[in-house]
Amino acid sequence: MDVQHTAVAVSDLDATKAFYEEGLGLTHEQDFYADETHHYYVTGDELDTAIQFVHDEGQSVSPSGIVHLAVRVDDVEATVEALVEATDCPVTSGPLTIEAAGARAAFVEDPDGYEVEIFSPIE
Repeated sequence: MDVQHTAVAVSDLDATKAFYEEGLGLTHEQDFYADETHHYYVTGDELDTAIQFVHDEGQSVSPSGIVHLAVRVDDVEATVEALVEATDCPVTSGPLTIEAAGARAAFVEDPDGYEVEIFSPIE
C-alpha cells in the first residue's frame, strides 16, 4: 500500500500554481474537471505522491485541520530565498535546525494560508 496524494482546497488556482510550481519547482502532473470543480495535481522529482489542489469558484477556503504540508529540498535556505523572491510569501519560522528530526527546516505560508514545511535531512 502507498500514499498517492493529499487533496487541498484552494481559492485561487493561479496563485497556487505560481507558489508550488514556479516558487517551489514542483511539476504539474495532471488536471481534470468534475462538474464545476477543477482538480490540479503537482508532484516532486519522484512520482510516488502528489498534492491535489481542488478549486471550486466561489467556495471559501479555510486551512483548518492541516498542520502543514512538507516538501523535501536539497537546500532549505536557497529554496526559501527563491520562493520568497518569486511569490513574496511570508516565512513563519526558520530556517532552523531541528535536531530531534534530523533536519534543517523553514515554514512558509502558501496563498491560502496553508503552512508549508521546506526541509532537508541533515546528513
